[in-house]
Amino acid sequence: MKMIIKPKICEPKVAFSLKRNIQEHLEDYEIKGMRFQDLKEETIQAEKYELRNCVLENCKYIQSNFENTYFSDVIFQNCDFSNSNFSKAGFNRVEFINCKLTGCDFIEADICNTYIAESNLAYINLSNSAFKEVKIEKSNLQNSSICEAKLKDTEFLECNLNKAQLFRTNLKNIDFSTCEINGIVVDISDLKGLMVNEFQALELSKLLGVKIK
Repeated sequence: MKMIIKPKICEPKVAFSLKRNIQEHLEDYEIKGMRFQDLKEETIQAEKYELRNCVLENCKYIQSNFENTYFSDVIFQNCDFSNSNFSKAGFNRVEFINCKLTGCDFIEADICNTYIAESNLAYINLSNSAFKEVKIEKSNLQNSSICEAKLKDTEFLECNLNKAQLFRTNLKNIDFSTCEINGIVVDISDLKGLMVNEFQALELSKLLGVKIK
């Protein structure tokens, strides 16, 4: 796998309200060089914005709208975006560290050079999204939907993928050997080239109708 390019953060200016900054940029739709440390819960409407060279720490934006928003050189740390909309959003050189993305919508998102660690992505919808040079580590993707997605140079390390749905997602060269994959839902044709450990192979054999004595 190619090395993921880390976010390039250049001394962002400290701010305390993303919502206020959005209201101040209604004409150019661009926010850059800011560090947000919102401690109170806000609902954000940031459709079609661009966030560049930004850090968001301890922010809580539940049920917010980031549809068609582009994130470049952005770090999210200890943030809660539960049930928010990131459909058709773009991510390049982005990190999610210890974040909550439960129930979020990432349909048709373009995710590149992105690192996700120790985060909760349960029930996330990543269908029809495109991954390129992405690493997801020690995160919960239980009951997630990753259907008809394109996974290129993508790594899953010690993740919970139990009951994840991966219909029509080509899993060739994807390594699930360190992950939990009980009850995953996949097309048999997409299993070719998937890397698993011996115990997982036994579980997947059930999909093929193989009986092992």
